[in-house]
Amino acid sequence: MEIFKIAAFALTAAFCAVVLREVKSELAILVAVAGGVLVLLSVVDYFTDIFAVISNIAKSAGLATSVVMLLFKVIAVGYITEFSASVIDDVGMPSLADKVTLAGKLIIVGVSLPIVVKLFEFIAGMLS
Repeated sequence: MEIFKIAAFALTAAFCAVVLREVKSELAILVAVAGGVLVLLSVVDYFTDIFAVISNIAKSAGLATSVVMLLFKVIAVGYITEFSASVIDDVGMPSLADKVTLAGKLIIVGVSLPIVVKLFEFIAGMLS
């Protein structure tokens, strides 16, 4: 299973970062960030598979492509926000990590507004 390779790599990167933290803290940060990026790159193929399946489901359900793209934007913003905030928190700056998390949430709300507006218009149309 691929998760065992990913977990082993992540644990190795984490161990190296912990050891390097005592010797050269700036290198420890780079090792931790590089480890995280490589873990994400190792699962990129899964994202393309998920995107293809959800796109096919949306087509068969008659959903517009713009709705599916919006869904993926929201998911991407969430994952990027979580990854960035975790790295910033690991570096020792939790207040900045909190601000990145807040920014990600605000961006998600802003990106989602067109669907919320359409939903309210649909409900209002059904009620009238």
